[in-house]
Amino acid sequence: MNRRNLIKTLGISAVGLATVPFWIDSWTAEDLPEDDGFLTGNQQLQLSELVNIIIPKTNTPGAKELGVGKFISVMVRDCYNEEVKAEFLSGFGELNAFSEDFYGNSLIKLTEAERNDVLCTLESYETPPEKKINFVAFVKGLTIAGFMSSQYVMENHLNYELVPARFHGSFPVTQSIYTNV
Repeated sequence: MNRRNLIKTLGISAVGLATVPFWIDSWTAEDLPEDDGFLTGNQQLQLSELVNIIIPKTNTPGAKELGVGKFISVMVRDCYNEEVKAEFLSGFGELNAFSEDFYGNSLIKLTEAERNDVLCTLESYETPPEKKINFVAFVKGLTIAGFMSSQYVMENHLNYELVPARFHGSFPVTQSIYTNV
C-alpha cells in the first residue's frame, strides 16, 4: 500500500471519529454529567414536577421519566451566562411564593389542576424589563427541546438513525413523464 494513501486514509478516519459527537444528537439521562450542586434537592424536585406538568406521562414516557429535569439543569449550568443562571435559580422561589399566595401551599403539594393553573398564570405575566427570562416560559422551552432531542423520542417517534443511516442503493426507475429530457 502506498504510504501517502495510508496517511490520507488515517487522517480522514481521525477527523471522522473526532466529529462523531456532532452526529449524535440524542441523549439519555445517563449520558448527562452528574449534578455538581447547581440545584438544591428541593429545586431538583420542583424542576422534575414542572417538566412533568408540561409533558406528562401518557402511553409514552413523560419528560420526568426521560430525565428532562436533569437536561435542563445541565443546559442552564453549562450554556447560559451568570445573569440567566441567577434568574433561573430565583425563579424557583418566585414560583413557590406565588403558589403559596395563590393556593396556600408550595407547588409540590398542589393538585395537578392547581399546578397547571399556577404555571399558566405565571407564564402569561409579562417579563419586567430588568429581567432576561420568564421562568415558566424558559423552563417550558427547555422542556420541549429536551424532550424532543431525547434518545427515546428521536428513535421511537422521529425515526432517527445514527449517521450514516441506511443506504438505499439500487431501485427501479420508472419512465419519466418528461419524454424530451
